[in-house]
This record gives sequence, C-alpha cells and structure tokens, in this order.
Amino acid sequence: MNKRCLVIGLGEFGRTLAMELARLDVEVVAVDISDKRAQELRDHVSSALATDVRDPEAIAELCSNRFDLAVVAMAGSLEASILATMHLKQQHVDEVWAEANDASRAEVLRRVGADRVFSPERDYARRFAQRVARQDLAEFIPIADGYGVVEMAAPDWMTGKTLIQLELRQTHNVAVVSIRSAGGEVTVVPAAGKEILEGDILVLVGSDEDLAHLREK
Repeated sequence: MNKRCLVIGLGEFGRTLAMELARLDVEVVAVDISDKRAQELRDHVSSALATDVRDPEAIAELCSNRFDLAVVAMAGSLEASILATMHLKQQHVDEVWAEANDASRAEVLRRVGADRVFSPERDYARRFAQRVARQDLAEFIPIADGYGVVEMAAPDWMTGKTLIQLELRQTHNVAVVSIRSAGGEVTVVPAAGKEILEGDILVLVGSDEDLAHLREK
C-alpha cells in the first residue's frame, strides 16, 4: 500500500514537495486556500483541493481517510500554521511536520503539537555551507537539530585500517552507515573488520560537532 501524505500550503516549497512525492508513488492530497493553486496541481497529484485549513471541520473532512504524514508548508502565515497543526493532531494524524522561518515560530509550532519543525532555506544553507567549507565533503544532510549524515572521502589516516582499528564510535562518537568503493561497490552497515581503502566514500552519522571534529583530524 502506498503512503498517503497531506500537503497543506502550495507555495513554491509545498508545490514542489507535493509533485516530487507524487513522482515517487506517494498518494498526495494537496491543499491550499487558493483555488488557482489547487487547480494547477490537479493533474500532478492524487487530489488537490481549495479549502481553509483554519476551520476544524475542514481538517476533519480531509482526515476522514488516514494519512501517514501531514506537512504544513505555510511559513508565511503563523496563525494558519498553528491552527492547521492543532486541528491535525486533534484528528490523530500520526506525523505532522510544520514549516517555520524562525526559532520563535518553530517553538510555538512544537508546543501546539508539531512532531517536526523544519526550514527548507536554513537546511539547504547548512548543506551548502558544509560543501563550501570542506572540499572533501561530498554531501551533508541534516536529520535533526544538531545532527546530520555526511558523505565524505576517506582521509589518508583512515586508509589501510579496519573499522575496529579506527574505533570511530568510541573515539569520535560517529557511526559508519555505509562505504562506497572507488569501483562503485556499496557496503551497507559494514562489519568491524571492513578495511578502508583509498578512494572509499564513507557515509557517517553523528552530531554536527563530532562530525566536524572528525573531518578536522
């Protein structure tokens, strides 16, 4: 059974998210107060509706069918974001993610029930800054405040050693999720005896601080 996602707010981010989820075979119901915005998506998602999500009855009607996730993408309207988030949690939607463009709004949305608060611009800026600052860093993906996943080229001091010899978890508090060899072979959750070779790309998870310390070693 495909996942079902409710996307509320069809600005640039919400529209792009809804279309990309639909492309990935997620059943998407897209909602905006603007009928024009909803109409523009009707050929691209499972359903696109124009409704006022500040109305609890409107949310109740939307949630008459179960959603795995609801994304409230209305950072420009704090009132609408708060009310939509509250109404969604009252309808027992398991996961509600809400967009916020500053820390104070993020805290308010958490207090009214948002399971996750995100900022597309901030998260992209963090990823971009990491790429600019470190040439050996292939990718950085934030997974929570203060934590992330990095993809980086194995430095010289790692090559020729096994994971058990490196003791990355014990000495740096980071975990190796996967290793991609220069030839393209991928090892997911590598064993402790896996040797790091020249040209390997490592995927690591940990706190931003611990990952930074590791890259500076």
